[in-house]
Amino acid sequence: MKKQILSYLMIAVFLLLCLLPSVGILVTGPSAMLANETAPRTPRLQSRDGSLNIGFLSDVTDYMESRFAFRPVFVTARSFLYEKLLRSSAEEQVLLGKNGQLHYSATVDDFCGVGMSDAELRTVAEHLAAIQDTVEAKGSLFVFTVAPNRNSLQPENMPASFRVDHESANFSRLLPMLEEYGVHTVDLHALLNRQNLYYLTDSHWTAEGAAVAADALLAAVGRESRYAAGPFGEDGLHVGDLYQMLYPLGKGREAEIVYTPGFRHETSSNPQGGNAITIRTTCSEGTGSLYCRRDSFGISLYPYLADAFETAEFSRSADYTVEAFSDIEADVVILEIVERNLSSLLAAAAS
Repeated sequence: MKKQILSYLMIAVFLLLCLLPSVGILVTGPSAMLANETAPRTPRLQSRDGSLNIGFLSDVTDYMESRFAFRPVFVTARSFLYEKLLRSSAEEQVLLGKNGQLHYSATVDDFCGVGMSDAELRTVAEHLAAIQDTVEAKGSLFVFTVAPNRNSLQPENMPASFRVDHESANFSRLLPMLEEYGVHTVDLHALLNRQNLYYLTDSHWTAEGAAVAADALLAAVGRESRYAAGPFGEDGLHVGDLYQMLYPLGKGREAEIVYTPGFRHETSSNPQGGNAITIRTTCSEGTGSLYCRRDSFGISLYPYLADAFETAEFSRSADYTVEAFSDIEADVVILEIVERNLSSLLAAAAS
């Protein structure tokens, strides 16, 4: 009798655990999205035009996969077990590197030299040349730059199972093509090739790494700055985006690096702390105007650039078509994109 009761109890516990993520959402509400994740659309029986949504069940599946109750708890526990027992990452987008580093899986092809073809890279170079021609036809100065993947700068901290082949990486092959087409390019790879300019558990550079990039970009447009000379300090704790993907409830933190002299510009539109789609700044001590099409690396980059221009606009739009740059009115136009997303330029060229 006791064995039978124990069996029923175990079955009840098992069913409760199975139901907890789905039924629990009625009590706790949907779980928050983790770092770098995009929230799925809420499932609806009707489409916007009033017709039946034939993909409703698929939408429900996508929604529940990322918003089920207590998801951060389950994700954190799973990642901990994978790391401790299997010495691997439970998240397919994150790689466990050496010396405490985490890496974006999206950078592996570049690291191993498996990327775009030479013909595709030439298309990208031609596309950037067309953007530059469009910008310069309006009397503006155009500069293109690529924020390096961290493992392009520190290959020694990647897992030993991955073979490094920088000579075949997209940017390594693209750079001479950009020179051939006369695209004004700032190569940040050599400038950032030292330790401590990127966070260990984040895919982005620190404020010091951004300062190095800012000095190079400003020099390219004839403006002098010495941001990289610092001083830099620590202000609170930083939660790495890759760490959050693995351990949303984890306590791992790094020191938040800041440029201690601070900045002079004023921001008229920045509701998300540097992550807004559009940020506009003014600086009474700056001169001229700037338009910068940037990605998430621009969160820590834009304050340095903003101080050098009287007016500046920073956009996170992912529209890299020539038409997107045709109506820009600014003295200087900068296009910054992270190395792992170079293929976005190929897609824009084909659109």
